[in-house]
Amino acid sequence: MRSSMWKKSTALLALSALLSACSGGNGGGEAAGGSTDAGSTAAKKVKLSLLSWNNEQEMAPVLEGFKKKYPNVTIDFQHAPPVKDYIAKLQTMLLSGSATDIFIIAAENRNEIIDGGYAIDLTDQPFMDKMLDSNKPMLSKNGRTYAFTQTGWAGGIFYNKELFQKAGIDKPPATWDEFIAACLKLKNAGIVPLYDNLQDVTMIHNGLYANMTLAKDPDIDKKIFEGTKTFQDGWLEPFNVWKKGLIDNKIITPDMIGLTADQIVNEFAIGSVAMFQGGPWSIATIEQANPNLKYDMMPIPGVNPGDNYYSGAPGVGFAVNSKTKYKEEALAFVEYLSTPEGLQLFEKGTRAFITAKGYESKVHPVMEGAYKDGLLKGKFYLPMVAWPRHQEALRNQFTIAVQDMVVGKMTPEQVAKSLDSKLQEMEKK
Repeated sequence: MRSSMWKKSTALLALSALLSACSGGNGGGEAAGGSTDAGSTAAKKVKLSLLSWNNEQEMAPVLEGFKKKYPNVTIDFQHAPPVKDYIAKLQTMLLSGSATDIFIIAAENRNEIIDGGYAIDLTDQPFMDKMLDSNKPMLSKNGRTYAFTQTGWAGGIFYNKELFQKAGIDKPPATWDEFIAACLKLKNAGIVPLYDNLQDVTMIHNGLYANMTLAKDPDIDKKIFEGTKTFQDGWLEPFNVWKKGLIDNKIITPDMIGLTADQIVNEFAIGSVAMFQGGPWSIATIEQANPNLKYDMMPIPGVNPGDNYYSGAPGVGFAVNSKTKYKEEALAFVEYLSTPEGLQLFEKGTRAFITAKGYESKVHPVMEGAYKDGLLKGKFYLPMVAWPRHQEALRNQFTIAVQDMVVGKMTPEQVAKSLDSKLQEMEKK
C-alpha cells in the first residue's frame, strides 16, 4: 500500500497528508498509523491512550520497554484507582465516546463492556495462547474472550508456626476435620484460633464451596443463573459444615463481626491470633510489624481429602477499544505484555503473580503454594467472578446473611434461601 502511494501524483500526496493530519483518534495520534513495525523507516508516529488501575510508577517498566521496541508509538497514560473509581471513570468515558484505546476489564464491568460491544474480540489473537484457560471465563462471553490477563491472585489461611507448636500441632491441617481439631487444640491452649473477615464473603466459604460443590458440578454457578439449580442446591451443605464446625464450637464468635481486615492482619502480626485469611497484600504489613514472625500459608482445608482450594481470581484483563483508530498498535501493546520481556517488566513494576504459560513468577516463599498449586493449577474460586451478573447485590446479601447466621438470627437454610430471593429480585429489575 505504501509503495503504491509513492506513485501517486504530488497533488494526491498532499491531499492524503492533509487528510491524515486532520484525522482524529481515540488515542490522539499525530497521524493515522497502521504499521507496528518499529524498524520501518516509514513507520508513522502514533499516540495510544491507556487507562490503567495500576499507577504510573507500577506501569513504568513495561511502558518504557514497549517504547524501546516501538519508538514510533507514544503512550498517553491515564490512571484511576480500583475498583469503584476506575469503573466509574471508564463508564463515563465509554458513554461519552472518549474512552482510551486500551483499558481494563474486571469482573465488576465485564458484562457492560462485552454486551455494549466496547471491546475487540481477542480470542483468535496468537498471544492469547499464553493465557491460562482458567483465566479466560472471567473475560469471556459465549466462548469468546475480550481481554488478555497475564496475572492472578490467590489467598489462603496464614498460620503462626510457633503458636501451632505451642498447641501441639506439628503440621498444617489437610482436611476440614483436621482444621476444626486444630482450632480446638489452639482454643484449649488459651490461644485465639482464628479471625475471619466477616465484612465480606469469606475465603473459607469460597474454599468449602469449591471443594464440596464445584468439584462435583463445575457448571453449577452457570446453572443457578439459568434457573435449573438454586443457591440452596450449591451452598446449603457448605453453610451447614461451616456453622457446625466454626460457630457451634465458638471458634467464630459475634464479636468478630466488627473486626476490619486491617485489624485482623495486625492482630496476627503481633501474635494475638493463630490464623487468619489473607493474600500477598497482607505480607508487607505482617513483616513490617513483626519481621521475625515465623508463619506460612495453607489452602482452605476441605471436607473431601486431597482437593483443597485457595480463594482467588484471574487478574484484570487488558482490552482494546472497538472504536480505536490504532488497532494494530493497540494489539501490539497487548501482545507485548505476553512476551517474556513484557511479563518480566510487568512483574517488576506491579509485583503481581504472573500466570502466563511458560513463565514462573518470583513470589514470596510463603505464597509459593498459593501460586503453584492454586493459581497455576486453577485450584481457586471467587464467587464474584463465577457469578455472571448481580455480583455486588449478591455479595452484600451473602455478607449480611452470614453475619446474621453468626449471631443466631438465621439458619444455613435461611441464608441460602435469601440468596435465591435476592437473585430473583435482581432478575426482575
